[in-house]
Amino acid sequence: MALSAQEQELIGRIRKGEQRAWEDFVDQFGRLIYYSIQRTLELKGVRLPADTIQEIFHSLFIHLAEDKARRLLRYTGRGNCSLATYIRMISINYTIDILRRQAKFSFQVDFEEVAEGEFEKSWFEAEKSPEELNEEREKEEKLKGALLELNREERSFLGLYLSGMSPRELSRVYKISVTNVYSRYAKLKERLKKLVG
Repeated sequence: MALSAQEQELIGRIRKGEQRAWEDFVDQFGRLIYYSIQRTLELKGVRLPADTIQEIFHSLFIHLAEDKARRLLRYTGRGNCSLATYIRMISINYTIDILRRQAKFSFQVDFEEVAEGEFEKSWFEAEKSPEELNEEREKEEKLKGALLELNREERSFLGLYLSGMSPRELSRVYKISVTNVYSRYAKLKERLKKLVG
């Protein structure tokens, strides 16, 4: 889908590195991005405080601006995809990626990248029942208890791994091979799964 004249101008200004262009971008797409983050959290059954959602919102703009806005400027309109749809999909998948890195959620939520059609369809699905919500809360409590079964070093390792530290960086911190980093994470994950039941 071709860009509108206004979008072409905005993207052109972002490409040139104009600071004011980012302010205009926030004005134009900020509400869409915030709603996409909120809706993704809801669909994944995750409740976060407003200030944490705001942090994700702000960090997403940093994510879009990185590498001279490489991700945003990658938009081509292929497949009749509008710029708004493209930005929404970046927002959805970025939110999922943030959640994937959180130890609290990584063992209870299935984090797949969301396809546009599936996301739209899910807007019309029924809300979760009280029984389902209660089951999720029980799983969360079990996970908290399971994490306490780990020793301090294990929790520290898991926290660093899930916060996004690369296996290579972890191998330097713990003075082990990259292969051992993956192996240690797999063992901890399996142990937690057994503890949670």
